[in-house]
Amino acid sequence: MPSPADRLVRTRRKSGRTTGHPLPRTEFAALRRQLDDLHTGTGAAVALAGEPGIGKTTLISALAAQGRAHTLTVVAASGRTGTGPPVVVGAEPTLVLLDDVHLLDTAHRDQMQLLIELTTTAPVLLVLAYRDRQLSRGAAAVLSRAAARGQLTQHRLGPLDLGQTRELLGDRPDLTRLHAEGDGNPLYLQLLAAADAQAMTDAHLILLGELAELADRELRVAQAAAVLRTPGPVELLAAVAGLDVTETLSALDTLTELDLMRPVQLLPRFAFRHDVVRRFVYAQIGPSQRLAAHRRVETELLARGAPVTQRAHHIARALDTGRPEQLPVLIDAARSTMHDAPADALEWLEAALQVLPEGDDRWYEAQVLALRAQLLRGGRCDVQQLVHTFLPRAIRIPGGDFSSTMAVAVRVRRIQGRHAEASVLIREGLAALRGTTHPSTPSTAVAMHTELAALALDRLDQEAARLNAREAATIARQHGDRLGEAAAVAQMAMAHLLAADSDAADRAADVAADLVDTTPDSSVVTNLPALYLVGATEDALHRFTEAQRHLSRGAEEARRTGQRFILPAILTSLGAVELQRGLLDRAGRTLEEAAELLEPEGTSTARASVAALLALVRYWQDSDREAAAMIALGDQALALIRDQGPAEDAIVPCLLADLLIKVAEPERGRRLMLDALGGPEMPRIAPPNRSRWYEALSMAALRMGDKRDASRWVDLAEASVRNLSVSRQGFLMRARMRLYAARGETSPALADAEQAVECFAGRGLDLDLCRTMAAAGTVLVDAGRTDDARAWLGRAAALAEQCGSARLVDRVRRQQSRLAPDASTRGGDPLAVLTERERQIADLVSRGMTSVEVAHGLFLSVRTVDTHLGRIYRKLGVSNRASLARTMLRSHTTTPAGEPR
Repeated sequence: MPSPADRLVRTRRKSGRTTGHPLPRTEFAALRRQLDDLHTGTGAAVALAGEPGIGKTTLISALAAQGRAHTLTVVAASGRTGTGPPVVVGAEPTLVLLDDVHLLDTAHRDQMQLLIELTTTAPVLLVLAYRDRQLSRGAAAVLSRAAARGQLTQHRLGPLDLGQTRELLGDRPDLTRLHAEGDGNPLYLQLLAAADAQAMTDAHLILLGELAELADRELRVAQAAAVLRTPGPVELLAAVAGLDVTETLSALDTLTELDLMRPVQLLPRFAFRHDVVRRFVYAQIGPSQRLAAHRRVETELLARGAPVTQRAHHIARALDTGRPEQLPVLIDAARSTMHDAPADALEWLEAALQVLPEGDDRWYEAQVLALRAQLLRGGRCDVQQLVHTFLPRAIRIPGGDFSSTMAVAVRVRRIQGRHAEASVLIREGLAALRGTTHPSTPSTAVAMHTELAALALDRLDQEAARLNAREAATIARQHGDRLGEAAAVAQMAMAHLLAADSDAADRAADVAADLVDTTPDSSVVTNLPALYLVGATEDALHRFTEAQRHLSRGAEEARRTGQRFILPAILTSLGAVELQRGLLDRAGRTLEEAAELLEPEGTSTARASVAALLALVRYWQDSDREAAAMIALGDQALALIRDQGPAEDAIVPCLLADLLIKVAEPERGRRLMLDALGGPEMPRIAPPNRSRWYEALSMAALRMGDKRDASRWVDLAEASVRNLSVSRQGFLMRARMRLYAARGETSPALADAEQAVECFAGRGLDLDLCRTMAAAGTVLVDAGRTDDARAWLGRAAALAEQCGSARLVDRVRRQQSRLAPDASTRGGDPLAVLTERERQIADLVSRGMTSVEVAHGLFLSVRTVDTHLGRIYRKLGVSNRASLARTMLRSHTTTPAGEPR
């Protein structure tokens, strides 16, 4: 049966409710070691500082459970109770836990000092927890002096990582968003996760307790700040709270001391310590009180001449039907903030539409703008209603900017893979633009022609893509539309690549990159698809470092503004780039975020691409994942695109086919790939991408023992890379290396391996670089050239560790184990083949610890421990724990003195 500490260390969810927090693992491990030291008579004093809700009390509770499990005397107290630190004699091993030290009054500081001094002479472990922002000067002085004398160790608890957030909240589609929004703070994460629930959680009770301590004046100021939403001048805060400035400042002093609010910037303005706290305070305000407060804010802002974007939020929350002049404010504000905060724009427009009479010009205007905001947010939109009902009427309204909505609709549909619908929208959109003179019309025409170029590229129609991209670039340049020009030039680069003109493609990509790099973020958000197209083009050109930079920027801006329509596409491309670069952990997180965003309403093509890429990431990450599990992931991806056209679904089956070839199903992989690509000439895929798949087909042939067929694919690969970039030639060189090795021709195989390494090195293809070096090392081991093999495998091992590829690490280690020891290792440590983590686990298991005990001690899952144990057995050539223990014992007794183990 698990101990109380076991239940606290790992959060489990039952019936949808959270039962505990994940613990700060480093700090808890250190404290557990200090608990063990108590039995040797060694005491210690430890201070735990951190933000409210970060897990200090959780850590103390878990430590108390551990202390009782160790049969220690456990004494717990809290500064909140006012009783002060306990009196401890210190004759027996004792654990003293003092929470909320920041609330201790002056009379109890001397007791705390005495306790700290006691730990230097008695077996007492003293743990002090506090909020550092609320710590009094006197208490801070006591702790500072103790730390300076070496009597106190200080820890500051940081936020949870994404994995710990998953432990806390469970696996949920919005996990990544919640983790970022809650800054990894367990208290805020629980509040965010329970936002739609009616039940009161412990997190709610904690904040209610903080509010309950406020006097009426402080509560009024806090509520006024919650209604304002963004920090405003003290005079405005006072007016909303119904207090004078002096009273408001005094209340702010108290709220700051309690760390509910904090000063911001250099201006005399104040904000809640976190927006989750603000939202909680806002939710506690009664409906009529809230309505009156919003109206007071709007009146004050109007009198101060505030911009419409500041007033709109309060108007929407308290719309006064007797003031029709408020409606244009909502519409103008929505138009102004459309790309910076489409969710706000939609809220304001929906408020206006509740009052506007249907059929009024402003009603049509608000409808079209609301559809644009909905599209930008990634929501569903009735495009037919937009085209046939709203747009024909709205586009005739003088001064209206409605063609941009059509451009957004086209982009959304094309990015979603709905190519036929996008084509219809483009034709209708260009027809609607004829005769209009609004300043946005040229930018919309640029977007339409750019999307036509993208659709032509999907059809591998190089000429149509080039003509439309050129038309878009010309219009954009004439009207100073830098982002539109960047998107168009990026499509021109893709057209050049399709025509196998790598130099022209690189020149165009340079121009497109320069255009977006010299555009500030405030302008980039108006056309995030341009940034996406530039990054995707650089990915296609194997300019992975630049692609990662631009796609990361696009993802950051899409998250910040809430433009979710483009975020899954950006993340999918970014994940593919990170996979190629060998950033496997990062690629996994990126693709998981994309999958979460696509889950509710993503198209099958987009979801299939993410699933296929994730299957490949998992393949390289985990050497012990069963082939059946990998194939199941790929089959799920394939099932999603069975009803799609051949051009749209080619890449997903190719990725799955490549995976099948890797996991020993070469015949099935070969058939699937050739079916997807339309046969040996691969007519369904762009020529620059063929060398990669020819290499895969060559590998499949070799695995089936058909060297002649492998040679045919190598010849086709050689023909496909003419006039292409050096990095694409690397796939050919590696295919030739394998073919020569299969024929027993080691020297030409090694020569091709060296050329392949030159092709991949320095171009961001770290995963392929590592695979090539590992394969070359295997060739050399097979040929008996141990010295050369050792050098190649050593480089491959370092890079495999850097990439985070357990599969490649194991592959390299197996080859290294076949080498005879050289002079530097002969007679040395027999455990040299183990990683640091594997050596740590092997040492604990050899002492008789179970997998559960090892997992508990190292804060790992039992499955992870067993996975590591399987690798240890293979590397050391042992079959069970007893054999492992004997091997570890021999290592300890035969390692020369002074040498590291």
